[in-house]
This record gives sequence, C-alpha cells and structure tokens, in this order.
Amino acid sequence: MIQNKTNFGRKLSTMVAAVMLASVAAMSLVCCSEKTHKYRIGISQCSDDSWRQKQNSEFRFMSYINDSVEVDIKSAKDNNAQQAAQIDSLVDEGIDLLVVCPNQLDGVTKAIERAYDKGIPVIFFDRTTNSNKYTAFIGCDNYRIGFDLGTYIANQLNGSGRVVEIRGLDNSSPAKGRHEGFVDALKNYPDVKIVASEGADWEQTGAEKAMEKILAKTTDFDYVYAHNDRMAYAAYLTMRRHNLSGKVKFVGVDGLLGKGGGVEMVNEGILDASYLNPTGGQEVVDLAMKILTGKDFNRSNSLSTTIITKNNAELTLMTDLNAEQQRNMLERLHNQVDKYQRYNSGQELFISLLGVLLVLLIAAVVMMRKSSMAKGKLAQQLTKRNEELNKLNTEVIALTQSRLRFFTNVSHELRTPLTLIVDPVEQLFKDEKLSKHGRNLLVIVRRNANALRRLVDDIMDFRKIQDGNVKLHLCNFSLAEKVRQWVSDFYPTVEKKNVNLEINTDKYTDSDFVGDEEKINRIVFNLVSNAVKFTPAGGTVMVTLSDMPDRKVLISVSDTGKGIPEEDREKIFERFFQTEGTEGGTGIGLAIVKAYAELHGGQVMVSSHEGQGSNFIVVIPREHSGEQLEDMAVESCCYTVDDEDTGADNNYTAIPADEDAGVKHSLVQKVIGDDNKPTLLIADDNKEIRDYMKALLSDDYVIIEAADGNEALKMARTFHPDLVISDVMMPGIDGLELCAELKRNSSTSQTPVIIVSAKALDEQKIEGYENGADSYITKPFSSKLLRTRIENLLSSRRKLKDSIMGMQDVAEDPVGMSSSDQEFVERLRLIIQHNMGYSEFGVEAIGREMGLSRVQLYRKVKAVMGISVVDLLRKSRLQRAKSQLEHTDKGIAEIAYEVGFSSPSYFTKCFKDEYGMQPSDIRSGR
Repeated sequence: MIQNKTNFGRKLSTMVAAVMLASVAAMSLVCCSEKTHKYRIGISQCSDDSWRQKQNSEFRFMSYINDSVEVDIKSAKDNNAQQAAQIDSLVDEGIDLLVVCPNQLDGVTKAIERAYDKGIPVIFFDRTTNSNKYTAFIGCDNYRIGFDLGTYIANQLNGSGRVVEIRGLDNSSPAKGRHEGFVDALKNYPDVKIVASEGADWEQTGAEKAMEKILAKTTDFDYVYAHNDRMAYAAYLTMRRHNLSGKVKFVGVDGLLGKGGGVEMVNEGILDASYLNPTGGQEVVDLAMKILTGKDFNRSNSLSTTIITKNNAELTLMTDLNAEQQRNMLERLHNQVDKYQRYNSGQELFISLLGVLLVLLIAAVVMMRKSSMAKGKLAQQLTKRNEELNKLNTEVIALTQSRLRFFTNVSHELRTPLTLIVDPVEQLFKDEKLSKHGRNLLVIVRRNANALRRLVDDIMDFRKIQDGNVKLHLCNFSLAEKVRQWVSDFYPTVEKKNVNLEINTDKYTDSDFVGDEEKINRIVFNLVSNAVKFTPAGGTVMVTLSDMPDRKVLISVSDTGKGIPEEDREKIFERFFQTEGTEGGTGIGLAIVKAYAELHGGQVMVSSHEGQGSNFIVVIPREHSGEQLEDMAVESCCYTVDDEDTGADNNYTAIPADEDAGVKHSLVQKVIGDDNKPTLLIADDNKEIRDYMKALLSDDYVIIEAADGNEALKMARTFHPDLVISDVMMPGIDGLELCAELKRNSSTSQTPVIIVSAKALDEQKIEGYENGADSYITKPFSSKLLRTRIENLLSSRRKLKDSIMGMQDVAEDPVGMSSSDQEFVERLRLIIQHNMGYSEFGVEAIGREMGLSRVQLYRKVKAVMGISVVDLLRKSRLQRAKSQLEHTDKGIAEIAYEVGFSSPSYFTKCFKDEYGMQPSDIRSGR
C-alpha cells in the first residue's frame, strides 16, 4: 500500500510539472505572437462540376480544422491549356505541394513534370497522366468501377441482355479505365451484348447528343451504362422524350450525395444504381501532410467504395445529412474561434488556457485515483476467478477420466456375456433340425446382440479417440449400396414407431469409394439412430447421398423432430453433451461421428430449427492422399456381413430379388410345374420385410420377390402372379405407381394388389385405393390379417372368374350375385351403353349418374365385378367396336369416334392391348 501511494505521488508530481511547463510554453507562444508554420497546397481541378465543388468544400474544411494547412484551388473548366497555365502559376506562387486532377492523359503532362522537376511533391487525384513523374496517387480504381458495374448489370439481366455505353471524355484515365473494366466484365457473360458505345464529355449536353446517336442506331436494349451520373441522367431525359424510358434501366458513377446527386436519383428510381466515387478531400489532405512532414506514405492509395442501389440509397442519404450537419456545426465553431481570436488579447487567451489546464489537472487527479482503485479491485477479482477456474478445470478433468474409466470397465465386462450370447446363437444356427420359425427368432436375437456389441464398440473406440489411438482401415467399396443396406436395418424400428424413413441416392455417382467401411457405417448408424429417436410418430427421416465438388461425398440425415436449441448447436458434438430434456443415451454418439469424419479428412455440420427438425451433414473425400495412405493398405473389402444375418432359409420355394431374370423364369416355371400353389409377388426394398413375409407365406404359396418398383413391374408382366403385395416407399417407381401401372395394363389389370405400408392416414389410404389397390394394410401388420386378406382376395377372384367365363358382355349379371348387386350391375351397364359414345364420358359422369362419389363407385365396382370402372368402360367400348367391325362396313376411325375414343390411334393401341391384334385384322379375317 505504501508503494502504491508513493507511485501515485510520483505520477501526480510529474503531471503537475508537465502542466506548469505547458502553461509557460503557451504563455511564451502567446506573448511572442509567433505564428505556426503553414504549408501551402495548390489544387488544380480539371473541371467545376458538382462532384468537384463538393471536393473543394472538403479541401477548405480541412484547412479550417488544420491550422498548418492553406489551400489554393483553381479550376480549368475542361481546358488543357488553361489547366497547364494554372499549374505553372501555382508553382510560381511558391506552393509546397501540388494536387492535380489532369483533364486528359497527355494534355497537361509537361506542366506537371516541370513542377515535379523543381522538387515540388505531386499528388494525382482521381486521374493520372502517361508520365511517371509524380509522388503519389489517391482515388478509386476506375477499371474496378467498370468491372463491378459490368458484373452488376449482367447479374441483374440474369446473364442475358443488351447494353449501351456512354463514355466520358476520350483520352482521360477514368473513361479509359471504366470502359476497359466494363468490357472485360462482360466477357464472362457472353449473352450480355454491348450493342452501342458513344463518347461524350462528362457533361449533360454531350451525353444527350451521344444518346441521340445511340437511339438512331437501335432502341432494343435493357441497360444504359454511363461513366458518371450526370450523363446517366441525360440519357434518362433523352429516353423519356422519346417515350422509351419505361423499359430501360440506367446506371451511373459518382454516387454524389445531396440535392440532385446520384444517390438521390437512385432513391427516386431514376437510376437503377450508381457507383460511389468518394470525393475524398480529407484523405487527400491527410496524404499531403504525411508527405510534407516526412512521414511514411504509400505511393498508390485506393479509396473505399461501393455500389449504391435502392436498398441502401436512403440510408446513405440519411448518413450524409447527419455528417453535413456536423460539418456545418464545425465550420460555425471555426468561424466563432476566428472571431474570438480577433477580439481577445493574448493575456485573456492565456488565462483561459490556464483555467482549462487547471480543470484538466483536477480531472486527471480524480481519474488517476479512480483508476488505481479499480485496478486493485480488478486484480483481486481476476486472482480469485483464476483460482476458481483452475479448481473447476481440475474437477472436470477428474470427472471426465472417471467417466471414461467407468465406460471402459463396463464395456470390458459386457464383452464376456455378449460372447456367451453370440456364440451359442451361432452354434444353434448350425443345427439342421432347427425350424424356420426358430431360425428367424435367432436372427432377431443375433441382430440385437450385434446392436449391443456396436454400443460397446462405440464406448471402446471413444476411449481410443481420446487417447489418439484410432486408425483407418481403408477399403474400396460401393458406398451407395452399403448406405442403403445400413439404412434398411432401421425399417423395423421406424415401422413400429410410425416414422417414414426414406433414402435418396439420385444425385450420387456410384463409383469407387475408398474409406473405412466400419467407421462410415458407425457414422450413418449414429446419425440415423439419433434422427429416428427424436422424430415423433408421423414424422420423416431422410437420408441423402450426393456428389460434392473436389471429389467429395455428402451424407445428409435430416428429420422432422423437435430440433436443437440454438445455444446447444455449437456444443452438440462435444463428448457427453446432451440437450435439455434428452433421456437415455451415452452422449458420445455425435462425438464419434465428428471424430470419424475428421479421421477421413472430412467434416460434420448441423443446421436446425426448433420445432421443425435438424439436418446433420457429413462431407468426406472419395479417396485419400498419399500421406494418408502411407501406412494403410487399401483392400477390396474390409467389413463383411454374414449371409446368415439375412435370415434366409434355403428351403423356401422363393425367387430371390437379386437373381438374374432368366434364372427367375426357370425357377418359377420349375416351382409351378412341381407345385400348383398360387404365386405371390412381394415388392419391398427392405430385405428383412421380404424375408419375414416369405417365412409367413412360403408354406402355402410360391413366393417371388422384387427389391424396387421397376423390378416388380417387370416381374409381374413376365410371371403373372396371382397376387401382388407391395410397400409404398421404394426406389424407382413407388408402390402406388406400381399398382396404377398394373391396373392400366390389360394383362395384369385383374391381379389383386395389397398395399402394406407405414402410411396410415385416411387420405393416404384413399390414395392407395384410387391407384387401384384391392386392400390396404398399415404397418405394423398382423400376420393373420395379411393371410386372411390374401385368401379372401384369391377366393373372390376365382369365383368372379368362374362366374363371368363365357359372358358376351362385361356387364352381364354374373351368376351367384345378390339381387342388389345384380340391380347395380344392370343399372351400370345401361348407363355405359347409353353414354359411351361421348369421349368426355368417364368415371366422374358415371358416378353422378349412379349417385356415388368417385371412391364409392370405384370400391363398389371393384368389389362386385373385380375390375376398375375405367377398365369396365374401356372394355365395353372395345367390345362394341369389335362387334361393329365384325358386322358393319363402317370405317375404323368412324367406329373409334362412335364408341367414345378420343382418337383412332389411341383406339388402335387399346384394341391391340385387349385382343392382341389390329382392328384391321378383324376385317381381313371376316
């Protein structure tokens, strides 16, 4: 404390001495009436436009606030000879530094070089000459102005359009730079054309003449690019006189603030944009003072700028208004100070200065005292805080190590009982007497044992990650195939939870991929597991695999769950972190995802919106560099799945989904020849679902299977199964499209279709029936219900076939129908016969006549007659057409229109699909 007081006393004594010394110096300066040395800066302007006037006011303003600067401004009014004479005059008057904005590149070069050769520093502002004799340059990059505006216009035109250009004074550096930059920018947009370019003189009158020349050549253009705002406004006025301004946009340069400036014209919608070209008076004077006082400076100095559009024009005007008010206030204060200095003596100034110094002294003492106290208090707080942080850090490290030890010990303990579960199961699989049902139950046991083993491996690998002992075991494999396989493992889980799980690999090129297959599997498993866990019933989990630039791959797992709070997103990949309200889990799954992604040279990201869901994205390279592969042998396969995991039974009379079509055909023919059991086609992209259904149905039916909609459609048309069971969500065409295609084709239209799907909403079921489904069963389903539906549909189909065999009219009354059904069929037959000649007559019209909705009519006809309303109407028309072909001499086109077909070509196609021959073949065979 004594030391602190001593230091404070020393500081106070030093300050008092400094204040007294300053007071004496000030008194001496006042008494001696010495004047501060002034630097005289000569400014040669090429013109006297509004932009230059604003710049000149800034030069004068800087001289007000800097007592050591005096400015002498001269304007040449765009005359080279006059500007050269003014420069010589300024040199003769003894200026210390010359600031010049040359009218043209070579018009005043000699005068500038004469000044430079006399030792006078020369600053070029805004423009340059062809000479290298200058001290520094300050201003905007005119080439960049042209290039940026060219890019802006091209983007506004979406890369296609027509532009005209009004140039500034030829042979001036701004015009040259702005033209070249504009032309170079549009080279990147070949569909944006410069259809005309005329020179002007920077002024409004010259620009109007240039615009008239352009209009004489063409009026077909979208943008006018002028080298300054005045010329852009002149072009606008010219276009308005010709009533053409409405379809064309105008862009200028300068972005001058104030009344009538470019920013105001942008704000009022006259100009589409203006490139801000700062006047920079303050920056010029600051650069001049650095040169005059011997400080370091840059020879080339660029001013900051931007493009002014409607979006920022108003804010720019408001900002400038505020700055202008401040400048006016400072100027008034400057005038008041001048007046005060003129009317007060040196003694009064000294007294005022002494009073100010006294106030500063008192304030300094108070400030130093407060500062000393604050520093002492802050030091105590920091010391205490550091001690707390060190203690907390030690506790966290100890807790983390304790957790890791616990998890590791538990993992080791779990491995023994896991071995005693997995190995006996494998032994049981070798028992040939094991029933199919028992084998399927063992598959479930083994799958869940493997899931538990995966969790144990996660914990063990996490410890390895912490210790830095994890290495990649690279292999070459098909990533798309494996991702589909891994995702399919979740289908039983999501079906029970009523969550839609979809996978999309359409944007992925399935070429070779080199990576650690097991670790990629863990990444996908953990992300999908999390997504399913946090997605409510009725929600959707989407897994996407797509290509990225630089030979990288993107794996995205998105869900429609509750989302992640914003404050948790940065911590979500930290070990042991769990969001508030999370139940269960170890808190290490996402940490492993991040570690494995980075181990592959990739990265992991998350985007989330609370209440809408989350999207986890992993980006990894397709291959690895030589350094990464230095100690890693790339194998063809490094992670395999036992074939028995599929639960397939070799005794099933089934056609696997991955068999060759020819093999399938021979197998089906053999099975049908050996066994007269009905044939069922199962279409589902989840192999476990197909295997489960085979286990349920293979004793009574011949099973053929397909892994996607396209394959199912092909097999149905080839093998003509007695019944089709289909999922909705499948690769290729989905189950609804498959059903519709089967019902549209005459060869498969009578085949019953059962939809088995996790989509359980009423509108989803209606959509299934509207696409021709005979039955719709939601997952999870009862095996008894499925078998009953199959048996009933096949039984009804057999009865209907027997009842309508040999009937001459598709709408005749089948024997065995109830009286109400017979009445319904007769009424339907009459309505169709009376109206089929109208091509617009269809299902909606039949429904209105029958007093039924579309869905009610469809279900009733399907239940009674076994075919859809559309098929019934088409068959009725074809039968009448066939009868007329056989018994009349009417033309084929006439008959087609008479029975209600919209065109003869469509009639011919339908006729051939139904009867296997052309309509003309009927006539030739008569």
